[in-house]
Amino acid sequence: MAHSETSDVPSLVMQPFCLVEDRLADVLASLGSYTAVANDPPWTQLALGLPKPRRVVFAGEMSLTALEAATAIEDHGETIVGIGGGTAMDTAKFIAWKLGRSLIQVPTITSVDAAFTDAIGVRVERKVRYLGKIAPKLVVLDVPLIRSGPPHLNRAGIGDVLSCHTGLYDWRLASQCGQGHPWHEELARLGRELLQQTEAAIADIAAVSEDGVRFLANAYRRIGAACASAGHSRFEEGSEHFWAYAYEAATGAQHIHGELIACGIVSMAVIQDNAPDWVAGMVAKSGVRAHP
Repeated sequence: MAHSETSDVPSLVMQPFCLVEDRLADVLASLGSYTAVANDPPWTQLALGLPKPRRVVFAGEMSLTALEAATAIEDHGETIVGIGGGTAMDTAKFIAWKLGRSLIQVPTITSVDAAFTDAIGVRVERKVRYLGKIAPKLVVLDVPLIRSGPPHLNRAGIGDVLSCHTGLYDWRLASQCGQGHPWHEELARLGRELLQQTEAAIADIAAVSEDGVRFLANAYRRIGAACASAGHSRFEEGSEHFWAYAYEAATGAQHIHGELIACGIVSMAVIQDNAPDWVAGMVAKSGVRAHP
C-alpha cells in the first residue's frame, strides 16, 4: 500500500548548528592546540597570518583507507578545524569523530553544504557511503575570506539547494510506492521554501555578494539541521546526487561537487518532466558552471 501525502511522524524539532560571522584568524587565536584540516589552496596563503596549528592534514582523497591513515597520525590538537571546501569539511568530521575531538568548521567557499551536515561522506570501493555522525561545535562564516575565493566555486553552492527540486520529486514518488522514508510535509515545505528563496536571491548568488554568501550559508544551515533531525536527506538528495555519484564511480573523474550536482539537477528534471525549463533557467542565471 502506498504511503499517503502526510505522515504521523511528529513535527521535527530543528536546531540549526551554531553559525557565527567572524574572522578565521580571530577564531583560531581563541583556541588552544588545534589541528588544521585544510585544502591547499587556500592553506599555504592563509597560513602566513594564522596562529600555528599543532598539525596540518591536507584533505584530498576521500577513501576510507586514506581517512583512517589521517587519524593514525599521533599528536593531533584538542580541536579539529576544517578549513576549505567539501573535502576539508568531511575529512575534519571524520578525524574529529574518530578521535573524539571537538570540531569547528570554517568553509572558505560556498560550493557544498558539508560544513553544515553531521553525516560523514566517504568513498568505499568508489561508492559513496555515510559513516558516523558528528555535529560541529561551531561553523564560522568569514564573509570576506569566502568572497576572495574564485567566484565559480562560490556559485557552485546553488547545487546543494536546487537539489530540493529533483529530490522532492523522487521522494514523493518513492513514498507513493511505499519505498523508503515516509513523506513528511514539514520537510517538503522547507524544500519548497528554499527553492522560492533561492529564486529571489539568484542575482546575489551570481554576483557572490555578501548577501549571496550569507543566503547560501543559512540555506545550508537549515538543510543540515533538518537532515540531522529527520535522520535522512530525502528532501534535498535524490537522483541528481546519485547520478553524480554514479558518474564519478564510472569515470574516476572529480569535479566541483556543486557544479556536477547542478548538471545532474537539469538532467534529472528533464527525465522527470519536472519543470526542466525553470531549473535550467535558475542554473543559467546563477552562473554556475554546469554545462555537460
